[in-house]
Amino acid sequence: MTNAAPNRRGLSRLHRSLLRGVMAVFMVLGLWLGSASTASAIEGEPTGWRVEQATAVKRIGRFELHYEPELEGEAEFLAKGAPYWWSEIETELDGDLDDTLKVIFVDHAGQVAQATGMPHWAAGVANGRRGEILIARHGPDGSPTNLEELLRHEMAHVALHRATNGAPLPRWFNEGMAESFEGTLSLQRTQTLASAVFGPGVPDLEHLEENFQGADGPEAAVAYAAARDLVDFMRSYQPKRIIDPLDGKVHDEGTTGAMRMRQVFTEMRNGKSFEVAVIRAYGVGLDEMVLEWRQGLPGRFVWYPLMASGGLPFILVAPLVLVAWVRRRRAVQRGYDRLDREERYLMAMRSTVAADAHAY
Repeated sequence: MTNAAPNRRGLSRLHRSLLRGVMAVFMVLGLWLGSASTASAIEGEPTGWRVEQATAVKRIGRFELHYEPELEGEAEFLAKGAPYWWSEIETELDGDLDDTLKVIFVDHAGQVAQATGMPHWAAGVANGRRGEILIARHGPDGSPTNLEELLRHEMAHVALHRATNGAPLPRWFNEGMAESFEGTLSLQRTQTLASAVFGPGVPDLEHLEENFQGADGPEAAVAYAAARDLVDFMRSYQPKRIIDPLDGKVHDEGTTGAMRMRQVFTEMRNGKSFEVAVIRAYGVGLDEMVLEWRQGLPGRFVWYPLMASGGLPFILVAPLVLVAWVRRRRAVQRGYDRLDREERYLMAMRSTVAADAHAY
């Protein structure tokens, strides 16, 4: 009896560990399968969408949702979540953007004209200038979409247009930001990028941009995976060199990558090009930043050759990928939390100064 209790406790700990491991695997597998069924989209003008049946309307503040009446349940979910998703995106990009947004929600995407430049698998499209978004519950091939990811993706396109006052952005950056704001980890994208790192190679910026211009199949998949990863890298990037090569000014070492990203949009609103805005915000050129990102890819995906050879199932690596993704997201979030605290402090100081001036 004296030895039975420790044995039971040992078995209990073993069972709990196994249970946690199984739950982690199923959670990651669910993320993987969920992300794989999501149809991404690009900004453009859609044709062939059957939107005349979207007769029901929900309005929350400046957010307006038009939907087909039989989609009431999904529409209720979107209406409840959309204001929060938009608030998260605008806070990270600029802090205060125009909240006017019109979303049209239909059951099926229909046929999207190739002339728009949209891929045949797209189930959503955003018009940043008009602040309008069209999303569908099913893609052109009939597969279900992840509505939260899809709407967040298209919201990011609109928010980017407003954060830059419509200034031109590289397609890879636009799509990478939209993918980054989908809010979930795509293990499919991770595996795609890893296979490119140890296979044909990750395209340089010029070819990455070209791959968004009508590319399909593996090239498009690699383009989206690389763009998302590069944008995530930029959102948490801390330059080794903090002297602005344009004006010689020394940047604040405590400035986070998230804060620098917001400065990129501020610079663009002030008329700077994307490349110049990046230099002024980060203190390094885009080419130098991309080179550092590319040099770090083999080390991050060192597990892939073993997996590809059949020696290690990808699902066993997935928890490690998930942990790395969570850590990066938390680092980015800490930067934006700090930025919000500084903004609130400045606003409080301005209010105090204004009150004192009024008193006199």
